[in-house]
Amino acid sequence: MWISCLILVLAAGAYALWPLFAKRPGESADSAAETDEDYLVARKTAIYRNIKELESEYKMGRLTESDFRRLESEYKSEAAEILYRLDMLSAAPIPIPPLESEKDGACPTCGAKTIPGKKFCADCGARL
Repeated sequence: MWISCLILVLAAGAYALWPLFAKRPGESADSAAETDEDYLVARKTAIYRNIKELESEYKMGRLTESDFRRLESEYKSEAAEILYRLDMLSAAPIPIPPLESEKDGACPTCGAKTIPGKKFCADCGARL
């Protein structure tokens, strides 16, 4: 009798906890980068909130100036690190400046004058 109750309790527990451990549909390795970015954004928001609360606590006289300065510098340095990491996650590639021949409107291959906005040289067919 007690064995059947134990099996029933274990089955009900497994059924209740299954969604916590099951892999979600559409979850892949790419979602890890989104998770990192989401975590950093949430952490940044929490740090900003903590800094505002710290300032209000100091203004009410609940913190000494030395404690306030120490905690404020810790929060600000952590916020700066998070902002740097967020910039690295969303950094766009650095644009390459055009060559001198492209600025002059001349083909880099044959030197012929090019038409602005065209992708290929009208004389030699080289890609501009």
